[in-house]
Amino acid sequence: MTAAPAAPSSQPAAWPAILRAALLLAAVALLGAQPVVLPIAEKWLAAQTATAAQDYTAAAQALAEVAARLPYSAQAQHRAGLAAISAERFDDAIRYLKAAAALDGWTATRHTALGDAYLAQGNLEAALAEWELALADLPNDDALLVRLANNYETAGRYADAVTTLNALAAVRPNDPTVFYRLAVLTAATAPNDAPPRLALVAAQSPDLAPAVQLLLDAIAAGQANGNPEVTFAKVGYAFEQLSEWRLAELALAQAVAINPNYADAYVYLGLAQDMQGKDGAPAYEQAVTLAPDSPVAQFYLGLHYRRTGDSQTALTYLLAAQQLDQANPAIAAEVGGAYAAIGDLTLAENWLTQAVTLDEQDVRWWLLLARFYVDNEYRVADFGLPAARQAVALAPDNAQALDNLGFALVLTGDLANGQKLLEQALALDPQAPSVYYHLGVLHSRQGQTADAELMLNHALALDPDGYYGGLALQALARLGQ
Repeated sequence: MTAAPAAPSSQPAAWPAILRAALLLAAVALLGAQPVVLPIAEKWLAAQTATAAQDYTAAAQALAEVAARLPYSAQAQHRAGLAAISAERFDDAIRYLKAAAALDGWTATRHTALGDAYLAQGNLEAALAEWELALADLPNDDALLVRLANNYETAGRYADAVTTLNALAAVRPNDPTVFYRLAVLTAATAPNDAPPRLALVAAQSPDLAPAVQLLLDAIAAGQANGNPEVTFAKVGYAFEQLSEWRLAELALAQAVAINPNYADAYVYLGLAQDMQGKDGAPAYEQAVTLAPDSPVAQFYLGLHYRRTGDSQTALTYLLAAQQLDQANPAIAAEVGGAYAAIGDLTLAENWLTQAVTLDEQDVRWWLLLARFYVDNEYRVADFGLPAARQAVALAPDNAQALDNLGFALVLTGDLANGQKLLEQALALDPQAPSVYYHLGVLHSRQGQTADAELMLNHALALDPDGYYGGLALQALARLGQ
């Protein structure tokens, strides 16, 4: 027996769906089933096949066509949005997800996906807002809490990060990495409260113990000094040793807020900012203003200009630092590097040689000296080869040392032994663009154009905007001549 249809007034929201179904049936009846239905089914299948093959562009295109044919289907719009995220078509993803929500409302999954799309666009605040909406419905969702905790830190919303990490700790009570993040955030914002949290992490995870001990030592040294700004500064420096640049900046900013005349804290604050892609110059300049006789302040301001590619300006500060600390090989080496960058090879050689003279047992200065000779193809036979051999003698398993000596041999005509050393260097460091560039030059000299092209393209891929990428691009252009 067929049930009687419900009265229209009892389910008013059902009418749009019934109307859409009726319109679809009418369209099928008018146009014939195959021209409409089969292409949609084929596109669904094509999307599934492409996704299984990790061809996300093809999957996104197929689902975009489905969404265009079914503009009234929230499922079609939603799936097109998710596929667009996988294909890195984030504008399309946002449009489809909002269209799906307009058809049948927002869900936690939809808010999460929209947040992911916003984050990929670089709109962090919009991403956080969407994830917060999702969290209201899924307060214990592990992946969502991780998203929020990580990105609250990125946004500098440290109190929110701590709140979220506490919630995540309840979900992951045996995950030491969660408790580590809680401990390090405490160390950056309230270091005197951090030791118990840090000690707990060290007990939970031996792998994290070295980082924890570094922070504990910094806090203890600061507390022994008795000045809170010193504690923040030492913690900030410890974070820099751990490459925790955001937290380093947070701690060091608090150090200079407490004591605006703290020159050393300004130096390391500038470094933390530089390493995040910010401009550390104002902090370094403040350090130099406060302590013009500090070789550290002068040196780091010089390094800042070296990083920005202005070696001429860098020399002003590097030479000032060297006058204040003439026995420091690192300063001499950096002065040499600056002169090499502006093309004064004679002065570059003098300063790099001075660095080696100041500390003959430190392989770092021999590596820099050897690299200077081979990079510039300058006096390689007379001085480059001996410097490269000394670096290998000091560090026989160092990839850069083997790379330098291998290329020095290539430049001086010993291609066979040069190749052996370059291949050893590559085995030690398969991601070094310099080794691929040097192998490319070697194969070019051997007349092996295909192999040369392969190596040079690899160097370019690893270092597209860097020094060896540029050299590889020039060498590739010469191959075709």
